[in-house]
Amino acid sequence: MNDRSILRFITVISLSGLALLFKKGSVKDWFLVFLFKSLLSTFLDIPVTEKRLVKYPVRYFPKYFKTNIVFDYILFPLTCVIYSQITYKWKPIQAILGVFLLSVPMTVAEEILNKKTNLIQYGKKWNWTNSFSYLTATFLASRFFITGIRFISERRER
Repeated sequence: MNDRSILRFITVISLSGLALLFKKGSVKDWFLVFLFKSLLSTFLDIPVTEKRLVKYPVRYFPKYFKTNIVFDYILFPLTCVIYSQITYKWKPIQAILGVFLLSVPMTVAEEILNKKTNLIQYGKKWNWTNSFSYLTATFLASRFFITGIRFISERRER
């Protein structure tokens, strides 16, 4: 399977997963998580690619984007929604530990794509531990964000 085919496959899977936004719980909360993570990706991934720490040689719209828009604006935000849905009623320590259920497999998948394809290439100052830290931190940030929104919303309703 060539790199473009892999990218198309990931795109189809990602777009198909958008239905998960309407799964259990508050659709409003899941859209907020999705949009927050998309915004976070914009602020974090653009500088990473500008500094050439990570490159995406095979991507959609290379004239306009240096990042992988499928990952930044569909797949990763959607995965953050799934994480928030899974950990919705978990205690804080469980949610913190639960982040590894998604950040570990995503890091492994990214490392495989880095080694076997041109979908992602690490620069000299980037490796799988940076990706793992980035993924874990942004999952937690999205979870803390929606927890904060819920807290504020509940206080306003009292």
